[in-house]
Amino acid sequence: MLSGVESVRKLLTFGQDRAFKRWRVRDMDPVLHAQLKDWVPMGAAIFMAIWMLYLVTTSIRRKRQTDMQKALLDKFSSAHDFAEFMQSPAGQKYVMTFTDTVTSPRQAIIKSVQIGIVMLFAGFGLQEGHRYQLWALDILSMLLIFIGIGFLISATVSYFMAKKMDAGAKE
Repeated sequence: MLSGVESVRKLLTFGQDRAFKRWRVRDMDPVLHAQLKDWVPMGAAIFMAIWMLYLVTTSIRRKRQTDMQKALLDKFSSAHDFAEFMQSPAGQKYVMTFTDTVTSPRQAIIKSVQIGIVMLFAGFGLQEGHRYQLWALDILSMLLIFIGIGFLISATVSYFMAKKMDAGAKE
């Protein structure tokens, strides 16, 4: 019978003996270690730059959209004019733009399943790194696999919650 630590270690290493011992830096090829020390920070910096660019562009887009909506609302002189506008098809379309960021539970569940599946397959693909004694790929693959499993569990729970809420709303 395995102890708790041994069973967790066996689960994390998919039953491979001495997998944790392989992850030590001193056992790594010195050339590969030098390359990783150069490329990992560079990759992280590029990823952060791209992420910041994405955040800035979405922020600018949201600000412009908010300014446009504010300018449109300022054009109405009375509540009666605004009520007439809201009854028109253009007004209904305008209201739908407010819910741009809010998605239906179905869309959130589908997105979560997509992310989970992609992360699982990426993690299993990176499992090939153990053949080349690349401990960083082993760690990354484990992270991706468990994050993917987490997304799939989250999607399953969300699905059942949405189903229960729909059943409760119909009653």
